[in-house]
Amino acid sequence: MSDQPPRVERHEAADRFGKTSLQTAHDLTSALVEAGLADEEEPVVVRRGGPHRSIDGLAALIDETLAEETPPGPEDRPTASP
Repeated sequence: MSDQPPRVERHEAADRFGKTSLQTAHDLTSALVEAGLADEEEPVVVRRGGPHRSIDGLAALIDETLAEETPPGPEDRPTASP
C-alpha cells in the first residue's frame, strides 16, 4: 500500500493523550522513587477502564488518599550511605 491512509484527527488526539499519559506515569514513578516514597517495583500505572473524573474529582481523590496515609517518619526514610 503506497498511499497514506486518511488522517483521523480524533485518533491522533487519542494517540497523543495515550503517549502523554504513559510518559506522565513514568515521570510520577521516577519522582516517587527519587523521593524515597516508592521503589521501582511498584510503578504508577495508567488505568483506562476506570471511571472518568473531572480535574476537581481527581484533586478530591488525591486529597482523600493523602489524608488516609500517615506521612513517613524519619525512621521510615532511607539513609544515604557514604
